[in-house]
Amino acid sequence: MKSVIQFFVLIFLLLNSICTEAQILQPTSEEKIIIERFEYIRQIKKYVGNLFWKNFSNNEFPGTVVYFTDSASYFINPLPEMKDKVSKYAIVENDYDWNIWKLRMPLDSAKFVMETQFQFDPKAKAYINYRTPVLFCSSPELTRKEKVVINTTQEWAIALMHELYHQYQYSNEAILTYVLRLYQEKKMIDMDSLQTIYLSNQAFRDTLKLENEILKKAVAATSFDEEKKLFTQFLKMRTKRGVDFFKKKKFYISTPENFWEKLEGTSLMMEHELKQHISEIKPTPYLLENDPMCENNFKFDESSATEIDFYTELNDERFYVGATGFNMVRLLEKNKVPYKDNFFSYASLPLELQLKYFYKIK
Repeated sequence: MKSVIQFFVLIFLLLNSICTEAQILQPTSEEKIIIERFEYIRQIKKYVGNLFWKNFSNNEFPGTVVYFTDSASYFINPLPEMKDKVSKYAIVENDYDWNIWKLRMPLDSAKFVMETQFQFDPKAKAYINYRTPVLFCSSPELTRKEKVVINTTQEWAIALMHELYHQYQYSNEAILTYVLRLYQEKKMIDMDSLQTIYLSNQAFRDTLKLENEILKKAVAATSFDEEKKLFTQFLKMRTKRGVDFFKKKKFYISTPENFWEKLEGTSLMMEHELKQHISEIKPTPYLLENDPMCENNFKFDESSATEIDFYTELNDERFYVGATGFNMVRLLEKNKVPYKDNFFSYASLPLELQLKYFYKIK
């Protein structure tokens, strides 16, 4: 995934030319659909922000979104300083007073991508995502070619909202500063690397499965004492796994694990809440009439075992920090722990430590 994103970033740099006054374009019918899709995203963001995390609904978009079709890219809400880092662009007029740039792309360059990413290496200062999170996303049409589970604009919107929520998290100065410092101190690895460790180490994987089962039992527990006992067991098992890993690799796995559980667990909870209410957020009339991938009366069956397991169960095809993080968020939500109050101000504070404080475990 990273190589794909870096490829796109390089394209923007290589095509850089002497800046002239940008041409202003009236949107084509296809571009009108793109504009209306992002109005739908804005409406979803406001709805789910009010539902799950109030501050998330405050701004139109938390950062720049780069949207790829098979022949062009569109910058939604681009930062002004990006003007010096991209190729010649045109401005697409729209009814919502957003700033939208259109850049040409080589016809064979569009590949599937749906990720928020930033660069932290000083050698990447010329990149558009240097020290700032940029959301790169393929159009629903391109996404459908690569992801058979995404067949509608609504399903694409949910996937994009997950990454938009990560962009919101990274856009917080405390979170971004913390993760950049960890990378610079070589104390951080990405979720892909964590997942490789999980998949290649049988003992590590087996212990994590037990940890996740304990978390699920704690969520289902009917008494505080039972919950506390289970979570104490979880912490002991997790600590031993971390110590064993350090003895072999001389690396504290708990540092990146705690960080990604915090970000991925809350993003998945937002996504889970969104799926429960997606049918209440209507696409714009223009989308319903003109977008061939927009499905009228779309809804998810969140009560199905498949949907429940998607978030709570470990699956080798998904990041393990998502399941463990999500289940810890479930515990925090169950007990009405005000973890959101200091989520950003204490960027290094893990979910597990908040629960440890709540249960008063010594």
